[in-house]
Amino acid sequence: MTKTLLLAALLSSAAVSLVQAADLVAPVEQPAPVQSSSGFYIGSLSSVNWLDDTNFGVAGFDVSTEYDVGYYSALRAGYNFGAYGYVSPRLELELGYGTASVDEHRVSGVGAGSIDSFGDARSFQGYVNGYLDIPLATDGLFSAITPYVGGGVGFMNLELRKQGVAGIATLMDDSDTQFAYHLDAGVGINLQGIGLFTDMSLFDGTTLDVGYRFTAADDFDFTARDGTASSTDFRSNAITVGFRKQF
Repeated sequence: MTKTLLLAALLSSAAVSLVQAADLVAPVEQPAPVQSSSGFYIGSLSSVNWLDDTNFGVAGFDVSTEYDVGYYSALRAGYNFGAYGYVSPRLELELGYGTASVDEHRVSGVGAGSIDSFGDARSFQGYVNGYLDIPLATDGLFSAITPYVGGGVGFMNLELRKQGVAGIATLMDDSDTQFAYHLDAGVGINLQGIGLFTDMSLFDGTTLDVGYRFTAADDFDFTARDGTASSTDFRSNAITVGFRKQF
């Protein structure tokens, strides 16, 4: 009996010691998982664009225009609807401006040379966009990286501004507005989720978007300086970078 009581006392004392030791160990703080919550957001978008050639007619000749690398910048505002199963839908409005300088005009297949060619293509674009965010994980580093797919429909006002050849004249200076659309794919990176700006409330809910965009619009009607009417299409491929801050 005495041995039993002694053993029980020893076990009780050991248990108390373990509890006290556990209390002395500071708890390890785990990083909070990035949640897909609903809410409004505002943001910006910038891109580097590669425009396909445009065309116009003048004096019975066909002029094909090649462009240097172009740029596009936009403001956007939208709403994140939160998680619906494996995806999180978003809806947004976008309004932006783009430009690209003429590299070379080719008149009926004969190049005028980049030194002699001048002008640019400018565009005002507005879209209603829809996206699906596809979370990779609910916690850990991969929860901060979210692929997305989507696109938008809207309008484009395209201006072939003061395009011509030195020593001849400005051949085209006209604009037109048509239906336009774009297709997007990329990844959204939650900045605080990957350990950046964690002590700055300014970056709460801020996402960096990096992606690809294809933009298209058809049948822009233009009239050259000599009165020749013609039409052309718009196509561009772009690398996009943007920010979203959700509230």
